[in-house]
Amino acid sequence: MGEARDSAERIEALDVLRGIAILGIMLLNIWGMGSVPGIASDPRISGWALSDRAVWWVQQLFIEGTMRGLLSLLFGAGFVILASRPNGARSALSIYYRRMAALIVFGLIHGYLLMWPGDILLIYGIAGLFLFPFRDLPARALIGLGLGGIAVLTAIGAAAVVEGMNTREHAEAAIAAGAGDEDERIVAWQDYLAAIQPDLEADAHSRAARQGSLADNIAYKATIASEWNDLAGLSWWSLDAVATMLVGAGLFKAGFLGGGLQRETYLKVALVGYAIGVPINFIEAEQAVAAGFMVPIPISEVTYQIGRLATTLGHTGLVLAALQTVGGRRVLGIFAAPGRMAFTTYIGETLIGQWLLFPGFALGLHGKVSIAQSWLIALGIAVVLTVFATWWLGRFRMGPLEWLWRWLTYGQRPAFIRS
Repeated sequence: MGEARDSAERIEALDVLRGIAILGIMLLNIWGMGSVPGIASDPRISGWALSDRAVWWVQQLFIEGTMRGLLSLLFGAGFVILASRPNGARSALSIYYRRMAALIVFGLIHGYLLMWPGDILLIYGIAGLFLFPFRDLPARALIGLGLGGIAVLTAIGAAAVVEGMNTREHAEAAIAAGAGDEDERIVAWQDYLAAIQPDLEADAHSRAARQGSLADNIAYKATIASEWNDLAGLSWWSLDAVATMLVGAGLFKAGFLGGGLQRETYLKVALVGYAIGVPINFIEAEQAVAAGFMVPIPISEVTYQIGRLATTLGHTGLVLAALQTVGGRRVLGIFAAPGRMAFTTYIGETLIGQWLLFPGFALGLHGKVSIAQSWLIALGIAVVLTVFATWWLGRFRMGPLEWLWRWLTYGQRPAFIRS
């Protein structure tokens, strides 16, 4: 989640960006924590008032995928920093892979015991295993490799679209020929359509499990984690992460992510990023709304990675441009503390959501809040964790989980309490 270094060595821009990303990702994660599974395909399930629609549109245009994208870019920057820094008798390779191994263990604990199957630590740890051989490549090569990975993901999505179109055409041909409902071509299309429908049985099971005991909640979430962490899922998400991390590594080597370029450059990147990403995001969202959220062949299969990366770069450029102004540094500086404690903050979001707010053994709010209400809760959590991080770093050198991760990485206990 970020290199744990003494404050004198830190790059402020990276901390601020990381803080924005780690708090912003809760705006998305809170849906999975507090709502039934069907909300992923139809957001109207939890309510569709004007405020809910407004929040949904803001999310689709500016937030969806971008906070994860920003974290991946920053992970790539951290990879460059860590992979080039030996520590005493230990090589950079040894330090780096110890750090990734620890991250994988943390991810498994987070996903299976702390009840957040949407964990990114496991994915980042696995993705990080493949980065080290690229550490000495120049910026352009890293960015090129990353964009190549994104192109592969886009091609996979395009293949899925072609498959869907073929399935539909075969079914239409069968119907035109007078085939019955039992015809395998028609059955294949019906199965295809059924896969995009909200699963009411799964929603009911979710409500029952989440309103149950601690054991019920852990068993339910562990089952979901196992489903999501199959070979296909881990492979796709790891490629997604590796591609964006390589872009981030290249952008850091080029001086972009460190905040050292001209303000005009960052503003141009923001403008171009938004000019490409936001219209793509709008087209994807409009297709979903027009189809009543039952889109059999979504255009996002092809455009998602492009729109996500472009909008992420738009956010990055805007923040880095703002940090070069006095007012921008003053306002955005509040995100530096949670950015320095990104690992602890991320786990803190899970503990608040999965162990306090939503399960039946605590406040039992699962399935009872709308989209707009969930964002208010997420913003409240962001305030609490930002205050906590600021207070903590006034007394300690790093967050508690950052301290533990650093200890496991370097094999020696780091200083913890400030002098």
